[in-house]
Amino acid sequence: MNIFKKLTFWFVLFSLLVCFNNLSGNDDKNILIYLTNPFNPFLNKWLTGINTNPETAYLFQPLIYGLHLLFWTGLGLIIDKLIKKDKNKKHTGR
Repeated sequence: MNIFKKLTFWFVLFSLLVCFNNLSGNDDKNILIYLTNPFNPFLNKWLTGINTNPETAYLFQPLIYGLHLLFWTGLGLIIDKLIKKDKNKKHTGR
């Protein structure tokens, strides 16, 4: 299957663009990353603790980027699998 037809590719590309936008300094308050990852509100207290602690602040950006990329990759894989399952079901007539 063509990689451009998979949602995983587009979701990962979206996630990387958001991360690079943040890394470039355009989103220095992490608002775009916060709003585009549904898990961040649940992890807000923990992530804030990491970011405000001088001993662990260096872990914040790689962690937030990794969580963002992991979420969008996982969501893309799940949706692609559901689409493939639905197409197989329609193709076999079940």
